[in-house]
Amino acid sequence: MTLYKTANLLLFLTSIFVLNGCSEHSNADSTIERKIIGTWHKELKKRNKLLRVVTKFRADHRFATYARVVGSKRKYYATGRWKVRYGMLIEHTDKSNYVAPGTKTFDKILEINYKQFVYKTENGEILSYYRSNQKAK
Repeated sequence: MTLYKTANLLLFLTSIFVLNGCSEHSNADSTIERKIIGTWHKELKKRNKLLRVVTKFRADHRFATYARVVGSKRKYYATGRWKVRYGMLIEHTDKSNYVAPGTKTFDKILEINYKQFVYKTENGEILSYYRSNQKAK
């Protein structure tokens, strides 16, 4: 009888710790999601070319990214869905002219506030987005 009560107590305590851990992650993820909604920009240097990128993260968890190479008429775009789980920004691409539809990216948010967010890409590159004055649509 005592063994049965001990097992139930351990199961109960384990449940509390697991649920508490999930709650902490979901609260942190919700905070990141609130901060990320809006329009962000960054500049990347790829193969000696400057790429200007604007990404809009909407409250309905849709995103749209537009990029262009400075000094060129070449434009890139991607649209899809986004979410934050365990501090990771997960983007699922639905349409794009530079990555295959269905592509998912997993970027670790390192720091975020209402002006900037810093993240680490899957390949280990650390990049920053800066808040744009434009409103997300």
